[in-house]
Amino acid sequence: MGLLPENLITAHFSNADSAFPPKVAKWQQFIRAVPYHKYTEDSPVCRIEFNIPEDLQPTVSFYYYLENFYQNHRRYVGSFNAKQLLGEPVDGNTINSSTCDPITYDAANKTGRIVYPCGIVANSMFNDTFTSPLWLNVKNASSPEGQVYQMSNNSGITWPGLRDLYGPTRYNYTQIVPPPNWEKRYRGGYSEEQPPPNLQELESFQNWMMLAASPNFYKLYQRNDKDPMIAGTYQIEIVSNFDTTKYNGRKSFVITTLSPMGSRNIWPGIIFLIVGGICLLLDIYFILSFFLWKPRKLGDPSYLSWNQPQAPAPAHAASAS
Repeated sequence: MGLLPENLITAHFSNADSAFPPKVAKWQQFIRAVPYHKYTEDSPVCRIEFNIPEDLQPTVSFYYYLENFYQNHRRYVGSFNAKQLLGEPVDGNTINSSTCDPITYDAANKTGRIVYPCGIVANSMFNDTFTSPLWLNVKNASSPEGQVYQMSNNSGITWPGLRDLYGPTRYNYTQIVPPPNWEKRYRGGYSEEQPPPNLQELESFQNWMMLAASPNFYKLYQRNDKDPMIAGTYQIEIVSNFDTTKYNGRKSFVITTLSPMGSRNIWPGIIFLIVGGICLLLDIYFILSFFLWKPRKLGDPSYLSWNQPQAPAPAHAASAS
């Protein structure tokens, strides 16, 4: 395994002096047969070893991070059908004339079947897969490779109430096809053996459909709410399916904890300091203006409108009366 360049690693720990330096990581890329539904396919796999210099207390969250991916593009934002996502069997004419265009029907095989779920957003869903971190410091007969730090990747990773926007589809699997980019997961299309997904239970899909406002964003992939992540060396394997080279982007993953103030984010503090500095400058200006430039006396009734001298009426107005 080769060393990962330090400029690609960001770490924030209070324990800097440790047997597990956080800025040291190794990586390796290889091709391996990856199992999908009833078949295997050779896919690129990236293995990364990294260090955690101190125990991370739960909740421990695992995010993927995308750069330069514009989910806020005006055509991208509206490219879905809300009724179809709720489970309604929306007819083909409605889908073809909707904002799902051009991901509306089976254009590749010309079967005329409806794409479910339709639209660019669903078609571009992030499809890399991550294993749970493998703790390499504990090895025994039952786990010779290491001990798995088990994380849940399809339960408890969405906001409460978000699942109400989705429902199990009422299409028959013979009426629909998966989006083109879902080919690896549903090779040959939907069938009785591999039915269409229940979007109400597919939390990773729900997270993807909650569009980001900026081109660089995080989305929660998996989490552990019970167990601490013990300091040591960990290994993660990533099946790399999501091609970022098409749009000149980058991808990475982030492991972090939550505090009563939320996750680590320096920008609110920076914004508060800027706004506070502006308010302080305005306070100094108003204090100086009061003592140095002697503004009018507070509560002076001479400034009231009815105490002001009235201007004489125009001559033509007086003659008209």
